[in-house]
Amino acid sequence: MDVRDTSDSSTRNRLDDRIIERCEDIPAEPDPGDYVVVDTMHFSNTVIELLANGAEHVHITDERGEEFAYREANPRARIGGASTEDYEPAEGYDFFNSPTYVQGLDVDGRPVSMTSSNGGRAVARLRACGGPEVDVYVGSPMNAAALGAHLRGRDRPTHIVSAGSGGSTAIEDHVGATLVSRYVDGVPLAETELDLFRRQLKRAKGLDYVARDDIRRRDVLDYAMAINARSVIPRLAGESLVDVGSPTRTAATAGQTVGSD
Repeated sequence: MDVRDTSDSSTRNRLDDRIIERCEDIPAEPDPGDYVVVDTMHFSNTVIELLANGAEHVHITDERGEEFAYREANPRARIGGASTEDYEPAEGYDFFNSPTYVQGLDVDGRPVSMTSSNGGRAVARLRACGGPEVDVYVGSPMNAAALGAHLRGRDRPTHIVSAGSGGSTAIEDHVGATLVSRYVDGVPLAETELDLFRRQLKRAKGLDYVARDDIRRRDVLDYAMAINARSVIPRLAGESLVDVGSPTRTAATAGQTVGSD
């Protein structure tokens, strides 16, 4: 049987060529191109929601704790850090990495400063070691279509950093990377595929994760699973992420439960 690949190379999925499977695998000297950091739970979606809710920009620190110095220099800033066991911000912080939690935060017109151990670290690493030909974006299932279309129009190499967790790969980040890659390539997704991705996202951190607390339940069901809910496109400008897309909602809606099983 002839098993040769006869597909049109112009519409094939190039994920295998562009994925970096953990933030630890970012090269010391990245090749020129666009780099998308995908940290689905919860850095990417928190950044997207902060910008969607009007934040002037999201400054990314090199290390957690540096947000306090940023606020001293920018008194109107909101800063994010670790969470307590009952899902409140650690002492001195205004929020933590949760797209749900930041809905109650007044960030309109304000600068924000934050990081995370995976996605934030990946952004900081690319900022430090990337040259002028390296542009850094933040993506997730929530903005995959908008981001993919934006990158496709730039006609330059795309690299996708699936941030991972604690040095290991993460299913939810691979799902986000797959979705972004498909939209960069202009390869249509069937509704059956999207439903499968939503199911994978719901179970990615274990079946008990959504039962831990209402905050985490909503982080997963209302945001991680809300594929293409946002057209926000975070891009690194200097030390901060700014929105170069349109912060309007698309067909799906953040804040709406899209998983039901």
